[in-house]
Amino acid sequence: MIQRRRWIPTISLFPILYLLGWLFVQPLQLLPYVFQTNDINLLGTALTFIFFLACLPSWVKWRWQKTNTFVALGFIGIFGLHSIRSFFQGFCWSLGLICCIVLPLLLGPWGELRWNISFANCLNSILLGLGVGFSEELIFRSWLWSELNLLLKPSLGLVIQAFIYSLVHIIALLQSGLGTLDFIALLFGWFLLGLVLGIRRILDRGSLSGCIGLHGGLVGLWFFINANLIAIPRDTPTWLVGPGGISPNPIGGSIGLLCFIWIITYYRKALAIDRFPVSGERNASSSGAAP
Repeated sequence: MIQRRRWIPTISLFPILYLLGWLFVQPLQLLPYVFQTNDINLLGTALTFIFFLACLPSWVKWRWQKTNTFVALGFIGIFGLHSIRSFFQGFCWSLGLICCIVLPLLLGPWGELRWNISFANCLNSILLGLGVGFSEELIFRSWLWSELNLLLKPSLGLVIQAFIYSLVHIIALLQSGLGTLDFIALLFGWFLLGLVLGIRRILDRGSLSGCIGLHGGLVGLWFFINANLIAIPRDTPTWLVGPGGISPNPIGGSIGLLCFIWIITYYRKALAIDRFPVSGERNASSSGAAP
């Protein structure tokens, strides 16, 4: 019974925060000509994340019994050399992965360079990459992973956080009209990405900077390429750019999946869960797994 109760805060936090965010934006429904439904939903989601940030210091102190909130969440020396280096290492990973998609796209008969670069699209790419990278990594690779390691054996934390990260995207996929195989491919891609991001944090000895650089780089660079550099025809094969039609997601394509599998295999030493602390912190380079 006690063990079950330990799960209650974990599984109830976001439903409660989401309910609060939803309640706060409901008065805007009275202004239908000012706020659209999508705008109200987006604002509710933003408020949910703000409430999450507000409760984190108390959560870390009372739930995790840690005194330094930033260190517990993975923001270790955020402006220090290690953190900055980790961020750019993660970004370089994302650049390499994107190149694995872009080069075949340009060398084959599908992609067409258009050089439609604008300041607005560049700014959107940066803000989107940093926004998604920071928020999702804070939730999944920081808070969720720490919660799972608090409740389960450390050997399960990495895999389950990746599994939950994949399942969370089901809602978006259900509204996309994708076929069954494309649906499964994207879910598997998100699962592998969750593992890769977890490996990145292990290699960075618990710092979240590399995860943000990798995740943000994938999102921002792909948006930048689609909006500015390359016209991708609708009939481009999904094994290359992934499912999604006019908005393909390469993590569900064969190249993306193979790249993730290669990274996981190459850094398999970093997955020796019994050899690093439950917070995900371990000096992987000490066992020959330096990035």
